[in-house]
Amino acid sequence: MTQIKKQETLLRSRSDGSFFLEEGLGVSSIFDSFLREAIALTHADLGGIFSTTESANIRQISGRNEKELIEAAHWAFSQSGKDLLLERGKTPPWSKSPSSYPLLVVRLKVDDLDSSLKANRASYAVLVLQGKTTADRFSKTDFELLRTTCKTVGRLLKESHVSGDASLVTLSLLATTQLVLEAAQAKRQSERFDFLLTEVIRVSGLINSSLDLSQLLEAIMLSSKTVFRTEACSVLLLDESKEYLYFHTVLGEKSEAVTKMQVPVGKGVAGLVVRERKPMIINDAQNDDRVYKEVDKASQFTTRNIMAAPLVANDEVIGVIEAINTVDREKFTGEDLELFLSFSGTSALAIQKTGLLQNLENANKDLRKKVSELESLFDLSQAVSLSTNRLGLVRKSIRLIIRELDASVAGIFLYSLSKENYINCAYYDGKAEKIDRVIEEEIAGTQVLASIKEGLPVLKRDILDQPFRHELDRRYLKGSYIIVPLFLSSGEPYGALTVADRKDKLSYQDSDFRLLQTMASQFTKGFEAFRLRNEMLEKKAIQQEMEITRKIQQNILPSEKVFHSNFDLGILSVPAKDVSGDFYDYYQYSDGQYSFLIADVSGKSLPAALFMAMSSSIIRTLARNHDLSPEEILRQGNELIFEDSHFGMFVTAFFIHYNPSLFTIEYASAGHNDQVWIKEDGSYELLKGQGPPLGVIPTAKYKGGNFTVKPGDIFVLYTDGAVEEKDAQGNEFGLERMIEEIKSRRHLPAQKIVEELYATIRSFSSGKEPFDDFTVLLLKYNNDFQFFRTFDANTGQIPIFREFIYDAIKVRNLPDFLRDDILLAGDEAATNIVMHGYKDTLLRNPKFDCKIRFTEDSITIVLTDSGKGFDRTNVKDPSIEENLSGKRKGGFGVYLIETLMDVVDYKMEEGRNILTLQKFFR
Repeated sequence: MTQIKKQETLLRSRSDGSFFLEEGLGVSSIFDSFLREAIALTHADLGGIFSTTESANIRQISGRNEKELIEAAHWAFSQSGKDLLLERGKTPPWSKSPSSYPLLVVRLKVDDLDSSLKANRASYAVLVLQGKTTADRFSKTDFELLRTTCKTVGRLLKESHVSGDASLVTLSLLATTQLVLEAAQAKRQSERFDFLLTEVIRVSGLINSSLDLSQLLEAIMLSSKTVFRTEACSVLLLDESKEYLYFHTVLGEKSEAVTKMQVPVGKGVAGLVVRERKPMIINDAQNDDRVYKEVDKASQFTTRNIMAAPLVANDEVIGVIEAINTVDREKFTGEDLELFLSFSGTSALAIQKTGLLQNLENANKDLRKKVSELESLFDLSQAVSLSTNRLGLVRKSIRLIIRELDASVAGIFLYSLSKENYINCAYYDGKAEKIDRVIEEEIAGTQVLASIKEGLPVLKRDILDQPFRHELDRRYLKGSYIIVPLFLSSGEPYGALTVADRKDKLSYQDSDFRLLQTMASQFTKGFEAFRLRNEMLEKKAIQQEMEITRKIQQNILPSEKVFHSNFDLGILSVPAKDVSGDFYDYYQYSDGQYSFLIADVSGKSLPAALFMAMSSSIIRTLARNHDLSPEEILRQGNELIFEDSHFGMFVTAFFIHYNPSLFTIEYASAGHNDQVWIKEDGSYELLKGQGPPLGVIPTAKYKGGNFTVKPGDIFVLYTDGAVEEKDAQGNEFGLERMIEEIKSRRHLPAQKIVEELYATIRSFSSGKEPFDDFTVLLLKYNNDFQFFRTFDANTGQIPIFREFIYDAIKVRNLPDFLRDDILLAGDEAATNIVMHGYKDTLLRNPKFDCKIRFTEDSITIVLTDSGKGFDRTNVKDPSIEENLSGKRKGGFGVYLIETLMDVVDYKMEEGRNILTLQKFFR
């Protein structure tokens, strides 16, 4: 049997059964190789392998002789020692201070040689690795791989101890250690690939299943942070202007501060990646000017290295994905970037896909919201149309507003229609409703009243309650709220709608604001409909009253009449409002004379119309008395009108008498504007009178005047509306312009003149609403007969005919013989027509006409009839002897006419007899 040479083994035993490693090149070479592979595997900064001597002292077999390593080795060999994986910043068991490095401690031991040995006595070597200050920890996988490797090395050392052949074991250990570590590295790579594959599958599944972009990107960032072992990851997206990048998703310690930052395109790593559309790695960020240092300043974060890749969707860069600060290694590598590009592509795809889905969801959501809004608006329109009063409209509207805007409280505020300076408040909180009325002064200074008065809407998004001072604001404006002022169609604010405190405790947005504005518009239509209906009822009553007044006015104004005299009458009266304050009158007396009146009542509309009706009736009644002069008519009229005048109303008037026999006009004025006498030669005079307006004082004296007109003269009676109208520049039409317009049309009929004058004035004012009532009465004198009348051809009309002639000539104060001659000749001529002209004719209702013309020294009477033709040559001169003896009758009347008159002419025209009689006044 061969004896075992224990002294040549690498692992030696003590008398107590514990083990230690021999000293020598063999052990050093084995563990030098082992330490290098362990540092390479874990990316450690430094390390050491320690053992104990035969006397149980700690000695270093390989690596660095650092204090921290030695302290860790002493602890591992102590009673409490064990394998340890310590993160940076944690306090190790052998110290009271946190470690500045991650640490890894793995023991080599022989557990199965002697079961009586305590655990710590079985350890014969310790591997201690110290990580980088920039790394938080060693990988747990690396820790387990090293523990496995140490077990393998322990078995080989055990074999050395049993066989006693150290040389073979040394070579085997060198090869096996390297193989084990390489196998560990391969296993690690395999596990990493498995992990990467698992992450890719997981992320792909998230893309296919998640509809929330923020959650999806956060999951991708978490996977990226884990895969690339970084301190932080982020996604930056381009804003709408494509001038800035904003942080959409950030994972890391300073995420909250970073998300508030914006990075200009072209600046920093992210900005350059977007502009150049290329990925980028920077492993010395603190000394590279391309890094945007503003982010680190804002977040108080130190960027050591960074890897960034563009997010490209549909060949358009939409943002950047970044990985920041490697944890257990010094830098990013090309392999990292190659894999990172798959994450950028995945993120871009996720953004594109969820964006499309989100757009679709938003569209569907908007559509559902629009449908709901339309339903509410339809319901509101129904409430508007079906509500029978304002209170019903308010109650239905406020409930619809609460339902559609998800409000906990809503209010409708309206200025009171019945009480001035009062506000009606309708309140509904989804459970109870209340309608109240408050004095405007009591809620002065509130946000609600300020919005109503200023017409300014308010949208408050903050859901925190505002510290309002007034109870009304605190009640209606809780949390997030909206105030929408209500405006009438005239633009006048009349109230407001409010909603507040969403039931879901979210903020009101612009879309909610626009909806409430639309509902406010619908509500206003309903409100105005009720208001207009009431106004229409009131207006209808007023219109009925005004219609009655208008009919009274129409009945008071003289009916259209044809005058058979030597003037052409034109008259036009147009009210500025529904009823007029102007009035006029004309009258033909039985003796063929005429009176004309024009007047203007102070004030407008219904009161003026009623006062006008009263005044015109008084003056008309007085004017029918032919014995009163114009001055006396106005004097008596003033006394009567003053008795019935109220509220200081008065009337100006201009009154005239026209005597066709004398061609004279006698006039008087009661405070009326000057009237115009346009003469045949184109000159004109303004006719004035003295005396106040009617109804101002109880008694007054009036003084007028008289003048004589000639053929071609025009006399104009008018009110203010004919001269005071203004153009767009404020220039007045004026009296001079009115006179010139009339003179330029003197060749036209009188009615045509006044109608064209009114059209000219309306054109001058550019069609604006008339400033005042327009009334013009125009008398255009010509050379026609002053008197004209038709009589029935019967004997009963002869006395009436004689009176007609008498009335026409009596004012001329002719000598008695001239007057008698004219009357006798006229009487004889009319008798001949009745007794002889129509004798034995078959004409029904025979008539004859009489026309009278005066000049200063003559009278002309023309008689026209349709009787038998009269031939003067067949009438012999009368013989008194023959008439008395009965031998011949007739001829005496013709003789008498020709003897009494200076000119007698007989002729027949178009089957009518025309007899002209003329008498000169000598």
